[in-house]
Amino acid sequence: ANAYQERYMPGSSFKLVTTGIAFENGITSLEREWPDEKEWLPPQTSDPVTNYGGSECGGTMVEVFYRSCNIPFAQMAVELGPELMVEGVRKWGIGEKIPIDMPAPAASNFEKAGSEAIDFAQNLPLLAIGGFGQANTTMVPLHMCMIAATVANGGRMMAPYVVDATLDHDGRVLNHTEPYAWKTPISAATAATMNDLMVGVVNNGTGKAMQLAGGIQAAAKTGTAQLNAAGETQRSHAWIVGFAPAEAPRYVVTVMLKGTNDEISASTGGRLAGPIAKTIFDYLFSNE
Repeated sequence: ANAYQERYMPGSSFKLVTTGIAFENGITSLEREWPDEKEWLPPQTSDPVTNYGGSECGGTMVEVFYRSCNIPFAQMAVELGPELMVEGVRKWGIGEKIPIDMPAPAASNFEKAGSEAIDFAQNLPLLAIGGFGQANTTMVPLHMCMIAATVANGGRMMAPYVVDATLDHDGRVLNHTEPYAWKTPISAATAATMNDLMVGVVNNGTGKAMQLAGGIQAAAKTGTAQLNAAGETQRSHAWIVGFAPAEAPRYVVTVMLKGTNDEISASTGGRLAGPIAKTIFDYLFSNE
């Protein structure tokens, strides 16, 4: 039930959403470059945004995606501004309950702190942090799987379902579930670009643990959602979302490990969730 009834801070796996919105609105391109830097100060604050672990990070769009730099995605969210960013996340279905044929599905969240709507125009630092999946951003794990599947599916987000068909006692089909597209948040061109970016994560970046057996090319995005405030004991959720084969996707997998202990919290999505996703993919392909 946690997969569709609960939501968790997604960390850098949310950069898929910000990247899609930025490409759709012309805020970024594959050629755009960011300087190597350790911190960036958003408007309205004296508290800078930093990269994971305080590292220096930058490069082309391809590089900042597979290195998972935080600062470029914070900057893209602020450049988009509150209206385009909020409109963009809504196109991904964030804020609506997952349309699955199961009881009490949850909705992912970007725009609210508790029950109160966030005025991002008066809180641009929160918009910046939300751009890389921190602060009040929370995602239903199944929704993150649907987001990866949207990239795999040329920009169309299909509604998930559990019941394929209902049969009578003689085995005759009474009704059959017809798959349908719930949302179309990105164009086919943006989906193809993001597919390539996610391949880079596996081949060159934080998702190398998801290099599959038999030379099958996977595409992925990792996430390490830092739950603790500065100075507190580190607690992190570890995520990876991905699909394979990248050139003609057949399977999509999301792994999310809750940061309930020191072992999980001390690691990252790539190092901890990545090998689990690889095991699942290798099993699926070995049993075809």
